[in-house]
Amino acid sequence: MMQNQDLLKNTMVPIFAGILLSFIVFYQFTHTTPLAQMMLGDVHRNQWISHFDQSMEGQNPWLRNYIAFTGLVGSIRPEIIYLEAMYDDNQTPLLGNQDYILRGTAPNCRYWSFVVYDFNNRRIEPYEETIASFHRIKLNENEQYEIIITDDLKKYPDQQAISHAGNDFNIVMRIYGPKESYYKNKHSVPVGSILPLNYYAAELDN
Repeated sequence: MMQNQDLLKNTMVPIFAGILLSFIVFYQFTHTTPLAQMMLGDVHRNQWISHFDQSMEGQNPWLRNYIAFTGLVGSIRPEIIYLEAMYDDNQTPLLGNQDYILRGTAPNCRYWSFVVYDFNNRRIEPYEETIASFHRIKLNENEQYEIIITDDLKKYPDQQAISHAGNDFNIVMRIYGPKESYYKNKHSVPVGSILPLNYYAAELDN
């Protein structure tokens, strides 16, 4: 009996420890973390990060496993580019107690949109208030979009706004059917500027 208990202990503990360690390591690749960025071959544009397109030059098997796990494998080059930002232009995390303005030039593509998620990449409800799609966004005289990100859309009834609902958040730009030159020169993909609204207003006053 004692031998069986020792055998069970010597067998099950390493197995359980291995499973736990495997989960902890693999979990890092289910969302954007420094480890995932380092090993998946991420692309940086200012505060924006892209590592979702498995066909971009230099990608590796880690990325293919990541995409298979997260369900993005149905959208492949030259169909889609995902860009994610977790920080504003000053490299400060995007906070739920701040309102922001997102400004930039629209990409040359079939369809583009922005979606806000909480800082753990979970959907924010009501979901429809977290999405800005190109067909609903009016460009200004400089052919740029200006979108406010806020906790309450009622604060900006006459402006283009999406909601973070008071959550610390990240924002994903989805570009569908982009022109192929974006793949040859990743730095040609236009990305937006994100600034706290009060910081942006102070800049305008100066």
